[in-house]
Amino acid sequence: MQSAMAPPPTPPEAAKEIEFVKGLVARHFPVYDVRVNYDAVQFFCRVDESTLEDQFERLREDMAPHGYIPMITYDKGEHVILVAKKPPTKYRSIYVNMVMLVITFLAMMFAGILGWSSYADVPSDQMFSADTILTGIVVFTLPLMAILGVHELGHFFMARKRKVAASLPFFIPSIPPLGTFGAFISLRDPIPNRKSLLEIGIAGPLAGLAVAIPIGIAGLMLTNMEARPVPEDFGEGGLVRVSFPMIYLWLENLVPIQGDYLLHPTAFAAWVGFLVTALNLLPAGQLDGGHIARALLGQNAKYASWVTIAALVGISMFYWSWMLFAILILFLGARHPPPLNDINKLDMKRKGLGIFAFVVLIIAFVPVPMTPVDVDHSFVLSPVDATNATIEPGDVVVLSLYLENLGNMKNNLTLDTSTAPYGWNVTFKQNWENDTAYSDAYAIRLNSTVNVTVDVRIASSTEAPEGVSSVTVKAVSEALADDPSLDQKVTLTFNVTYPNLTFWVQDDGLSIPAGSEGAATVQVNNSRLADANLTLHVRDLPAYVGAVLFLESPSEEGISGQMNLSVPAQGNETFGVQILVWSSAEPGEKSVLVDVFFSDALMATVEIILTVT
Repeated sequence: MQSAMAPPPTPPEAAKEIEFVKGLVARHFPVYDVRVNYDAVQFFCRVDESTLEDQFERLREDMAPHGYIPMITYDKGEHVILVAKKPPTKYRSIYVNMVMLVITFLAMMFAGILGWSSYADVPSDQMFSADTILTGIVVFTLPLMAILGVHELGHFFMARKRKVAASLPFFIPSIPPLGTFGAFISLRDPIPNRKSLLEIGIAGPLAGLAVAIPIGIAGLMLTNMEARPVPEDFGEGGLVRVSFPMIYLWLENLVPIQGDYLLHPTAFAAWVGFLVTALNLLPAGQLDGGHIARALLGQNAKYASWVTIAALVGISMFYWSWMLFAILILFLGARHPPPLNDINKLDMKRKGLGIFAFVVLIIAFVPVPMTPVDVDHSFVLSPVDATNATIEPGDVVVLSLYLENLGNMKNNLTLDTSTAPYGWNVTFKQNWENDTAYSDAYAIRLNSTVNVTVDVRIASSTEAPEGVSSVTVKAVSEALADDPSLDQKVTLTFNVTYPNLTFWVQDDGLSIPAGSEGAATVQVNNSRLADANLTLHVRDLPAYVGAVLFLESPSEEGISGQMNLSVPAQGNETFGVQILVWSSAEPGEKSVLVDVFFSDALMATVEIILTVT
């Protein structure tokens, strides 16, 4: 049999150090056993739960000057204080903080200049003028630096209060539109207990929020004071729409934005402040919310961390940047280390404070913080009234169409005829223009959300057949011309009708001796509901026979073989035909033909029978 090997003897110097540390521990907790590990010493102690928190904090303060770090655990019914040497650490000089602050300020100043220049439409040659630089600093750089700086100082001063060594804030420069990735402080000591963990974690977000709220109110007031409307034509990808979190919507109820205005840079700085607050309060890893969750939930905080990461991955389908943030949390560590004293729980007051922190997360978080405003050239063409009408050959009908720019850009639109029956003429004008403005194709430039009413003049062919015919009108956007499927079309339907006319020759069967003349009277009856304007033509006269048309008597001036005749609606009109027979005309039955035209369309031929004797 082999006996178990005894642990190697402790060197005298180490034994002396262990006794010294044991003496420090024994001042606060009775020690009944000591176990030495490779890099730490375990002291098994008897602990009074009522004084545990205060006594352990005093122990930590006693050990700090000697470079020791205690950590207390409770395992298998025993309280164990593990003491380790604080590893040597070389801290960065305060000059690093100052240099990063200056660089970040310059980057944020540049972002402020660009932001103000874009907001105020500053000419390019004045972008770096003293006035533009100063304004950009005042309205954007300083407000955002104040929010971020106060956030980190909240952590710093709370850490100092809880006697946890911490660095001054390190600002991280970035490119516009923000000029910074934020700031952070470095904790140089482990967090002593859950109370300190909660208070240090929540101090930053609440301090930053306290600054962001008045800056947000000021920004909304400046938005109304400047009252800069969203431009009608902002170019490709020139605008970004930000989504207001719930807390900003509440502020907007106090200071309503009074129009479709661009968000003032100060209001945007506050929006960034709310977003930063929400991101830091996510209950995951080493974030401020991770500190708070670890203080509230203890070891169960790891589940909150994984749920948060899963939620970020889920909403990354709508906003891909959340995937990057989830990866960042995983890279920094999804699990939060315990404080040195993880035994003492939080009191109800601090639990309520921790719950309030996650209420702030809810009201400050937005799943889709910002979206680019896509260029939209959509429009609509629709009828104002009916799309059908009755028309007669050669007649004219005017119908009105409604053309509206639904997009967010100025739109160059052209109205034209898509299809029309042969011989029909379609022209366009705006309804307020006079008739001389009609044109075959009508071009118009509409601002965003603007609409116009367009008159469409349809002239039917004089040879239009009776029945149903249609005209299709189209509107084409210059920006969408490559895709005909996006054209807007309206089909206008017409019922082509002819006047219902009857003719009665009152003196039919005339007998006229050669070398003399006679007259016949024709009555035209119009049963339609509108006047019928007719044109009469005498044609194909027999040899040595002449004819002229008249209304009252053949002696009136201007009589000829052609005449216009207007027959009233549901009425009648009479015209006469004076027939002249030359002496050389051959005897026998002959006929005089009178063609009746309506809008150049032949409606009927009236035949007058006469006998030459």
